[in-house]
Amino acid sequence: MKRSVKTVFWIYTLLFLLVIGNLIKISVFDRDRIINNPYNQRVSSTSQKIMRGAILDAKERPIAQTVKVDDPNDALGRGFSYVRQYNYPRAFAHITGYTAQGKTGAESEYNYILESVTNELWQNLNSVISKKDIKGNDIVLTIDADLQNYTADQLGSSKGAVVALDPETGRILTMVSYPDFDPNTVAENWTALNSDTENSPLMSRAAQGLYPPGSTFKIITAAAALETDSSLINYEKYCYGEEDFDGKLMHCFNSYAHGSEDMNRAFAESCNTYFAEMGMKIGAKKLRETADKFFVDVNFPLEYSKPMFTLTEDSPTHELVDTAIGQGKTLVSPLFMAMTAGTIANSGVMMQPYLLDYSINNLGFKTNKTIPTELAQVMPPSEAQKINELMKQVVEYGTATDADFYIENDEDYEYDYIESDSGVSASAVRTQTTPSGKITGYVSVAGKTGTAENSGGADHAWFVAYAPADDPKIAVAVLLENAGKGSKAVPIARNVMKYYLANCY
Repeated sequence: MKRSVKTVFWIYTLLFLLVIGNLIKISVFDRDRIINNPYNQRVSSTSQKIMRGAILDAKERPIAQTVKVDDPNDALGRGFSYVRQYNYPRAFAHITGYTAQGKTGAESEYNYILESVTNELWQNLNSVISKKDIKGNDIVLTIDADLQNYTADQLGSSKGAVVALDPETGRILTMVSYPDFDPNTVAENWTALNSDTENSPLMSRAAQGLYPPGSTFKIITAAAALETDSSLINYEKYCYGEEDFDGKLMHCFNSYAHGSEDMNRAFAESCNTYFAEMGMKIGAKKLRETADKFFVDVNFPLEYSKPMFTLTEDSPTHELVDTAIGQGKTLVSPLFMAMTAGTIANSGVMMQPYLLDYSINNLGFKTNKTIPTELAQVMPPSEAQKINELMKQVVEYGTATDADFYIENDEDYEYDYIESDSGVSASAVRTQTTPSGKITGYVSVAGKTGTAENSGGADHAWFVAYAPADDPKIAVAVLLENAGKGSKAVPIARNVMKYYLANCY
């Protein structure tokens, strides 16, 4: 009898604990997901009664805001209704998202903050007495509207995406995709936007688009090689422009014969046969292990696609050599490649990318401040430094010699005087930091181009980079669909980095 009572007692205790645990899960861990769900009727009802908080850029300028419009048919009998207005509609379309036809982007992810009413009792009382609007909290993004608009202009009407971040913090600096759309007119253009399968304007190519990485993946292959044996950086091989790897014929671009190559030259000149053999030397298991260190789980606030990497220890040779040069079944997003470049720039540490800087309540207090978070130590600083040197050589004499740039100012420069056949000349200007913190003078860049074969049409062009090469402040990835050689993406990356360092840093 006593044993039965004890059994019943523990069963009820267990059930009670399960209920308590589930309530904690719902109220703590699932809260935002439930509140932000577009089918949540309570939120839908509340949104009609309050002025939704604004979405501000890094300088607290309104990107999206709620305005009053006359509405004699208002369901609440007020004679007006609230309408969401997007001030930079196309450049920020995939960042802000929209509130018509459901919510997407920042409008969805931060819906709880935007709909939250701080000091609700006072705001309700003030609304009755002085007819002031009951207002939700504002959010401040990490993106400067000037840089975002400039990046959008640089991308122009080219299908593709640009992503830039601060490698030390993970702060998103700019993120642009094209084709885009106007969030102000989503409702009336809904059918056309959804039926446009050729352009897919509603999809953020920056975060959701998946593409073969092409030779930008050689960053990871080189990392795997150095991790296997640091002396492989000196391994020499003769490139004839093409080579057979167990029945898989591998070509360099246009079958160009590079001649004798070590890893430094092979990386700078993007030699496919060299890196295919490097893949054979390190093996599928090691390449997979290294790739998994880069392909970490990311808690990005907007909708995004995870990279696809299918290589296993048992994969056939043709898949191994294809993967080693960024072809085959590997697919990545521009966001991921910006994070990869940022990891090398940050001494091997990958940071969590973030978009929300902080929020501002109706009393003007800043809340929900994002603290930079380390995702993983992908590689030791010494190996990251070696990859950094490889990427610098891509710009110094390889496939991206037009990536570096010069930032002018009115101050006197110091010069490095260099001996040449024609005498001494002040041909190299040192990068300087002015008292205001601005970077001026010659800015060196580290990068990697990529030309990704595309079974559906012309090759995609990639360029990932960071600057200044030895003290990185910005890492960027550019993807241009069907643009051909990776060098086509270089000018956009260069101009975005230059604009940021000259005007926003």
